[in-house]
Amino acid sequence: MVEKIEQKVSSNGRIVIPKKWREKMKLTDGSIVELELNENEIKLRKKKHPFEDCIGTFDNYEFTYEDHEKAQKSLWRI
Repeated sequence: MVEKIEQKVSSNGRIVIPKKWREKMKLTDGSIVELELNENEIKLRKKKHPFEDCIGTFDNYEFTYEDHEKAQKSLWRI
């Protein structure tokens, strides 16, 4: 189901993502989103952590950047 709303862009370019949508997409303070401009359309999607792209191994687990740093240190002794 497609939901649509209209939002006003503030003078500094900000818009508000409705709380219901943020909760559904699991967007929290500090979440990173990816913006894509195509002709006269802007797409916004939640940025996946590189670990989330592993083949189903980590389904339903959301990695933080701290997790990434810890894994990097343990694998490469950084």
